[in-house]
Amino acid sequence: MTQTLHIDPEFKAQIPPLTEDERAQLEENILAEGELLSPILVWNDTIVDGHNRYEILQSHPGIPYSVRDLNLETREEVLAWICKNQLGRRNLTPEQKKFLVGKQYDAEKQGDGFHGNQHTLPAPSAGAQSEHQQMAEKTCERIARENNVSASSVRRAALFAKGVDLAEDLCPGIRRQVLSGHLKAPSVLFEQLAKAKPKEYNAILEQIKNPQPKAKPAVRQKLPPSEKEASELPLETPRSDESKSVLEEPSLVYSQLADAAAAMRESWENLFEQMPALLTSPEQREVVQSILEKHLAYLASLGFDLTLRDKSEQPS
Repeated sequence: MTQTLHIDPEFKAQIPPLTEDERAQLEENILAEGELLSPILVWNDTIVDGHNRYEILQSHPGIPYSVRDLNLETREEVLAWICKNQLGRRNLTPEQKKFLVGKQYDAEKQGDGFHGNQHTLPAPSAGAQSEHQQMAEKTCERIARENNVSASSVRRAALFAKGVDLAEDLCPGIRRQVLSGHLKAPSVLFEQLAKAKPKEYNAILEQIKNPQPKAKPAVRQKLPPSEKEASELPLETPRSDESKSVLEEPSLVYSQLADAAAAMRESWENLFEQMPALLTSPEQREVVQSILEKHLAYLASLGFDLTLRDKSEQPS
C-alpha cells in the first residue's frame, strides 16, 4: 500500500498519547507480525484511527497495510466518532476520559446545531433556540448514560476539554502532559480558563503549570490539662501574604467547593442507579437517611440555613 494519508492535528489531538513503553511494544508487535493486521481508518484520506501505527510505518516502509474509509458526512461526526471509539478502550487516565467525554459532547452539540452559517441562515427564532437547547440536553443525558456519569459531569467535562485546548494554544505541549497524567492540575482550573477573559489567562495558566499540593488535614489531638488553657487563646492571625492570596482568588475557592459538591452528587447518583434498592427498600432507606443526617448535622454546625429558599423572593 503506497497511499499517502493526511494527518489532521485536531483529529490526532483526540487520541490519548502512548507512553514510550506502549509505543515500543506496538512497534515490536508490528515488526513481529510483518504486516498491519487492522486497517487504518480514514475519512477523505485523513486518518481517523491509526495515527500511531501509521507513524511507526513511516520508519518501516516495506510493511504492508490496508485502509478503510468511514462513511461519515461532517467533521463534527468524525470528531464524535473518534471520541466514542477511544472511550471504548480501557487504558484511559481519568483526565483522558474527561477530555474525550467533553470533546464528544461539544462535537455532537455543534453537529446538531449546524445547518448552514451566519451568512446563509436567518436569525433563529426563540422557538428554534429552545428546540436546540432541548436537543443539546438530550445529547448530554445520552452521553452521560453511555459513560455512567451525570449530565452535569458531561457539561463540566466540555468546559475542561475547552480549557485544556486553550492551555495548549497558550503553552504548546501542556495538553500531552495533562492527559498523560504527568501534570496533576485541578480540573477546576481548566474550567476557569475556559470561562476566563484573555487578561486572566496568564494567572490561571501559571496555577495550572505549578499546581499546589493539597494540604493534609491537621490531626486533632486531646491536649493534657496543663495545655488546655493555652489552647483557648485566640488563634494566630494568618500571615498577610496568605490572607491576600485567599482574598484575591475567591472564585477559585467557590469553584473548588462546587467541584466537591458536584463530585459528591455524581457519586450518589451512580450508587442509586446501580442499587435502586437504596431508595425503594425501607430498611436500606433508613440507613441512607442516617448517613444523610450526619452530613446535614455537620453543615448545620457551620451555621448554614438548610431550608430551601425561593430565589424569586431574594433581592436582585
